[in-house]
Amino acid sequence: MATSVLKKLEHGMIGKQPVVIVPLEQWRELEAKLEDYEMMRSVKYRKSIAEARRQVKQGKLARLNLRTGKFGKVADS
Repeated sequence: MATSVLKKLEHGMIGKQPVVIVPLEQWRELEAKLEDYEMMRSVKYRKSIAEARRQVKQGKLARLNLRTGKFGKVADS
């Protein structure tokens, strides 16, 4: 993905500042990946995942079955 995006990049200057021009579709993909990357590096996010895993092991979480509309236990994986 990165190689194909890099091939489509154009660059130039605005005043003395270098700029990169990226097609909007590729920018949106890149932006989403950057947001995911920032989120995964978040200490709060990692703590919430660890807490959820503890709750699964303790049987405290429930999953909504969309077909039946009822809650059931989350299987420990």
